[in-house]
Amino acid sequence: MLQFLNPAWLWAATSVAVPIAIHLWNKKPPKTVQVGSIRWLQPSVSQKMSSFRLTAPWLLLLRCLLLVLLALVLAGPVWRHQVPAVPDQRVYLHPELLQPRYLPQIAATVDSLARKGWQVHQLQPSFPKLLLNEETSISSFQKTEAFSDSTNAWAMLRVLNRSLPANARAWIFSTHLLRHHRGEYPSLRAGLTWVPVSVPQTNQWLQEAHYTPSGQLLLRLGQSDEQKVTFLERRVPKPAAGQSVSVPDAPAVQLTSHANADSLTLLGGARNTIVLTKSPLQVLVRYAPSRQADVRYLRAALQAALAFKGVAFALQVSPETQPLPTTAPAWVFWLSYEPLAPFLARFPENTVKTLQDAPGTAQVQKTNSWLQIPGITEPITLQQRTAAPENLTASMLWQDGFGRPLLTQHQEAGKTHYRFYSRFHPSWNALPQNGHFPELLLRLLFPENPSWRTRFDTRALRKDLESPQPFTGQISETSLKTEELLDLKLWLIGALALLLALERWLAGRKVRSKA
Repeated sequence: MLQFLNPAWLWAATSVAVPIAIHLWNKKPPKTVQVGSIRWLQPSVSQKMSSFRLTAPWLLLLRCLLLVLLALVLAGPVWRHQVPAVPDQRVYLHPELLQPRYLPQIAATVDSLARKGWQVHQLQPSFPKLLLNEETSISSFQKTEAFSDSTNAWAMLRVLNRSLPANARAWIFSTHLLRHHRGEYPSLRAGLTWVPVSVPQTNQWLQEAHYTPSGQLLLRLGQSDEQKVTFLERRVPKPAAGQSVSVPDAPAVQLTSHANADSLTLLGGARNTIVLTKSPLQVLVRYAPSRQADVRYLRAALQAALAFKGVAFALQVSPETQPLPTTAPAWVFWLSYEPLAPFLARFPENTVKTLQDAPGTAQVQKTNSWLQIPGITEPITLQQRTAAPENLTASMLWQDGFGRPLLTQHQEAGKTHYRFYSRFHPSWNALPQNGHFPELLLRLLFPENPSWRTRFDTRALRKDLESPQPFTGQISETSLKTEELLDLKLWLIGALALLLALERWLAGRKVRSKA
């Protein structure tokens, strides 16, 4: 279909009236006929007739065409037509598939698609391209070192659903592991094929380790298969530095001694290494004289929690009348009205964790609410609290019934600070007399390391979920074609030059014939 980029210039084609007017205005002069005598001519009525006969029609036509072509060139003519769209063919591989346990299963398929012109990308943010050709196989990208990638395949699939062209075709290879498919179950639009690669596997890893009061090692190990994740605790004798010790129903562990802390390595399964603190867990409770009732509840809950955990600990309860300790504790429960910052400044290199409750100078707010704590379903009444200042860097761990922060956490200068906007006293809330109190303190003292969910979990997708649901939206047939624009300006300029040469030749020929 012919279109013009600057159609206003088409009005210039009306300039063809100029050469036509010139041709008609330049009338040929009358020819004088000489006769011997006019006496034999019959008299007739004299009529003056103007002759409008074109004298050089081909030359006039050429000049009109020149003006029309010039107007067309200025109007910017293009020829718009539809051509079949070349499909965009791609392959996406989850980074975990580059491990030796997965890659041999898909190498032949991926290499075959690459030889047919399919582009191969990794299924991760920015979708980096893998340069494959007849000489380079996907096997050359195999990871020689063990690694764990936490890329969410379903999140990447949602990005591809939105970003790929309508006519694109893609094969998306992913693992069948549940940890690589988190969040909302996606849909699969037309043209995309999702291929889960299944490798049945189990895994064991070292989750945490502590010294017991008797000097043994308390190990907490995780183990996962396609169906479930379980954790088991084992007590083993402490090995000498550099030596290993066997663990019932688990791989052996090896102890490595360092200056400040030991490390423990699992010799099988995930073969991961964790830090093992040498000294017992140091917990300091500092309190004001008016807070003795609060301290009784807090000390009893801490002793119950640490005894249940079975780790070596040293609990020091210190009133304001006693001097502060000279060594850095691991945990500080600050129920004192003294400033905390000067005490922490003594230990700039230590990763101390602190918990402060409502200070004595804060305005107390009476309330009829409850504590909302994750994992605790029964209501815990809340009678008094203090206002929580706005802190965009703090994470809210607990909240009251109105959604206001009650326990927050934030990091500052390598230290972790918790703020409790109430107190551990029955007149403030029912938490001190609740059976979950030691459990909640245990969560703070030993927070779970969630990295196992993205590193070691081998649970697999259910069989009925191994293929995302097909995308139900309709894609128009016209999306399979694309428009192509052909610029006609150069062709018209060539024709214009040719006609100009022809016009000059005819004009010169006319002059020579007159001569």
